[in-house]
Amino acid sequence: MSLLKELDPRVRELLNADKEQYPHSTQHMIDNLQSAYVIGDLTVTTASNLIDYAEKAKVEFDTNSFILKLYQIFGR
Repeated sequence: MSLLKELDPRVRELLNADKEQYPHSTQHMIDNLQSAYVIGDLTVTTASNLIDYAEKAKVEFDTNSFILKLYQIFGR
């Protein structure tokens, strides 16, 4: 199962909202998420952008760790 299906709905909503303004970069992130099966499959750019979206969506993180934030975004 791709990581896109496990993405926090608040993050997914912001990602979809940016499709019109940034069609190429959002499509690249979506493609990366669809082809990724584990967190390590994500590019650093996609991972950083997902954390930025999560912070904008007011996701409360239990940690300051980059990797652990990613796990939390995917409900792990």
